[in-house]
Formats: sequence, C-alpha cells, structure tokens
Amino acid sequence: MKWPRQILAFVMIGALVFSTQYSFATPSLEISTSKHVYEYGDFLSINFQVSELVNNNITLHITDSSNKTSAPIDLPIDKLNSTITSPFPFYKTTFNPGTYRIDAEYANATASVSFDLIDTGKIVIPTEFKSLVRTLEQGSPTDKVYAGIIREMINNNILSVPNYNNSTSQVYIPQWFKNSIQLWSNDSISDNEFGMAIEYLLENGIIRV
Repeated sequence: MKWPRQILAFVMIGALVFSTQYSFATPSLEISTSKHVYEYGDFLSINFQVSELVNNNITLHITDSSNKTSAPIDLPIDKLNSTITSPFPFYKTTFNPGTYRIDAEYANATASVSFDLIDTGKIVIPTEFKSLVRTLEQGSPTDKVYAGIIREMINNNILSVPNYNNSTSQVYIPQWFKNSIQLWSNDSISDNEFGMAIEYLLENGIIRV
C-alpha cells in the first residue's frame, strides 16, 4: 500500500509544479506593421498579438536609421489582437527617410519589426499650416502674411524651389491664388496639388515671396 501512495504523491507534486510553471510562463508577443515601406503622408499602423492578457501596457521604442531612440511609448491593450494607428502621418519636418525599428515589450516578452520610410517626392504639408491659414482667413491676411507661410514651408523642406531667394522685397500674391489657398485650407485641393502649384508659380515668377 505504501508504493501506490508514493506514486500518487509524486504525481500530485509533479502536477502542482507543472501548473505553477505554466501560470508564470511569459506571454508571447508578436508585432507587425501594415506596410514594409511607407512614404510621407502615410499613417504608421502596428498590429500586436499576445497569447494572454495580463493587464499590462505594451511599451514601444522606435529607433531611426541614425540609432536615435524615442522615449518609451506605453500603449494599453484590452484584447489579444490589437491594431494601433498613429494619429498623424509621416511628415518631413519630423521624420527623416530611412529604416526604422520598433521594439516592443509586454510582460517580459519582447518582439521587434522594421520598416522603411522613403521620399517619393510627394508633398505633404503638416496640419499646423492649414490650421494657421484657417485662423488667418477669419480676418484679412495680407500678401506678406501668406508669403511668410510659404517661406516657412520652403525653409522646412516641405516645398522644393531651386534657386529660391528669400531676400526679395517685392512680395506679390495674386487674388486668384489666394482663392486657391482657401480651397486648400478647406480640403478641396490636396497637399500635393497645392504644393506643386506653389513651386511652379515661384519658379516662373508668377508669385513672389
């Protein structure tokens, strides 16, 4: 009778050890991006998959091609499969082209994914400029005010105008182009169309800023 009891005790201890090990096992984590290659104007979208929920945030670090790493970004999740999309697209003013790596950590599990950001020549204007124009249009903005906004776009490499000279003292913006500015600020003209129009008009001396 002793032998069966010893076997039973051994089995029970083994089951307890296995159960404890399983309960403290590290959850698995997988991450992926919606694209392998992004361009300016695209929104970064990241998918996370975890094997179990342990009421923790997923912590991200984003490293660019020059090995500069962002501060920790904590993202709460409440389901096993989650997709997070950036509220703002990629802008030249904030992101350089190159390869980026995303490192994620969740309950001691880690995972990484990389993507490329390329410059295709598409013009994407940060929303701050559009918000500024909308505010200015509530008053009576002058040519110099519009010229200052365009100069800021050029100085931030949002627009490319070869041989641009910002020392001109003769600012000129025709009324019909001011109408185009209003259409752009109301989302009737895309950033790319509006930006290409500005580049063409400046290169041909039709507007002066």
